[in-house]
Amino acid sequence: MSTRWTEDPRAVATYDAECEGRSDHDFYLALAADLRARTVLDLGCGTGVFAVDVARRGFRAIGVDPSAEMIDAARRRDGGDLPTWVQGTAADAPIGAADLVVMMGHVAQYFLEDEEWLSTLRQIRCILTDGGHLAFESRQPDRGWSARWTRERTQISREHPDGGVFRSWGEVTEVVGTSESFVQTHVGHRVLPNGSEIAHAETLRFRSEQEIRTSLQEAGFAVENIWGDWDRGQVGPDADEMIFLAYASGRQ
Repeated sequence: MSTRWTEDPRAVATYDAECEGRSDHDFYLALAADLRARTVLDLGCGTGVFAVDVARRGFRAIGVDPSAEMIDAARRRDGGDLPTWVQGTAADAPIGAADLVVMMGHVAQYFLEDEEWLSTLRQIRCILTDGGHLAFESRQPDRGWSARWTRERTQISREHPDGGVFRSWGEVTEVVGTSESFVQTHVGHRVLPNGSEIAHAETLRFRSEQEIRTSLQEAGFAVENIWGDWDRGQVGPDADEMIFLAYASGRQ
């Protein structure tokens, strides 16, 4: 999983502002309640917003992220003493510790190589209790992302936590593969309140629904449901998302 920009404290400082909006957040909170989960592990927890919210609602929460900067920010936030934090990957999480693992923020797309993705799913299977659930989202590949991710369409201005206003946007620089399954690299730009600009390249994997289904099966999961939006609508040609809910179906 690429973590280059997540180790830059200047980028981490703007992360929460750039991720405003709670559609996915509320979706996974409701799902945890529906599944009657007791322990929720957030893999790729970032600055810990979701894990803290989960803990405040009475669940046991574990946040895992490979970035030291992200974990430090999570610990410092209000309520950061409530979850258990692990700096590392799924391989570093305790075995059998959770009955729900979530990957928010399109974390699943940061696993570029199929071997790494499958290995991570198998590690998640070990984290889960028997019958436990995995929930995550991945973007539909054939939705014209290269044309949509331009400066004109993605630029936002937000208040910086240290004062002033910053601007950010993304631009696609390379696409390798087919419309059904590809790797896309884009550059995220941020102009900070002092006028300085930082830029980080980020590469994501866009897998097809069938590729994801196959990898889940190989890792010991069965797909329980797939939704196309945060209102639990059906997956269709106009849906940007594929939101997977799978359960641990066999020992690996």
